[in-house]
Amino acid sequence: MTERPTAVLIHGLFGFRKLLWLEYFNGVRPLLASMGLRVLVPRLSWAGTIERRSRQLARQLAHETGPLHLIAHSMGGLDARAYITRLGGHQRVASLTTLATPHHGSSAADHVCRTLSPFALFPGVRVLTRGRVALFNARTPDHAGIIYRSYSAARPVEEQPWLVRRYGRIIQQAEGDNDSQVSINAARWGEHVRTLEADHFELIGRNLWLNPFKSRERFNHLELYREIGRWILEHEAATRRAAASHA
Repeated sequence: MTERPTAVLIHGLFGFRKLLWLEYFNGVRPLLASMGLRVLVPRLSWAGTIERRSRQLARQLAHETGPLHLIAHSMGGLDARAYITRLGGHQRVASLTTLATPHHGSSAADHVCRTLSPFALFPGVRVLTRGRVALFNARTPDHAGIIYRSYSAARPVEEQPWLVRRYGRIIQQAEGDNDSQVSINAARWGEHVRTLEADHFELIGRNLWLNPFKSRERFNHLELYREIGRWILEHEAATRRAAASHA
């Protein structure tokens, strides 16, 4: 019997594995499991640095033999890249798919850190400025044996939740179209699959729209993860065929 491929869901900044009955990746774990994937969901520091979160990720995956397919939202993609390149993750990981990860930083973090915003008190926010992430990129080259895939996301500023719309405006002025937290350009890394019509929180199944006077088209996040799950299964099947042909 062939072992099931393993998907690892990695949450972003201010994220959680499970909070009471709520899972960060809303409905995604059971969906991927129903497709035949084995699913792991590590628990990372709520607002820690990339260094701290990547070490936590490495500890929780230390006994996994792989191949692992990492699926990371937001800052989780940077944690995953640090794990792969610096902490031996390349020995276990086959692919990394990132969803609106600030691979080139975020001008929203720049803004927060140069103002008196209380969010600047969190170490995880301070490491996401464009300057800090540029340094991270220089010190964290991709590993040649890993497949890197990325999705970006964007909604017009007027379709972003009012709670975070001010950040969308800041990013729009500095970087262009965005999902309220990360611009399209910042989210591109490796093979850019496509740009999704969603805000940052819709990507994990959270609707913060909260506007009774105006509607917007709903984003089906589970279709996105179904697409990623199919890609993982197809990749694993192709890998097995290639191995069999060389046996």
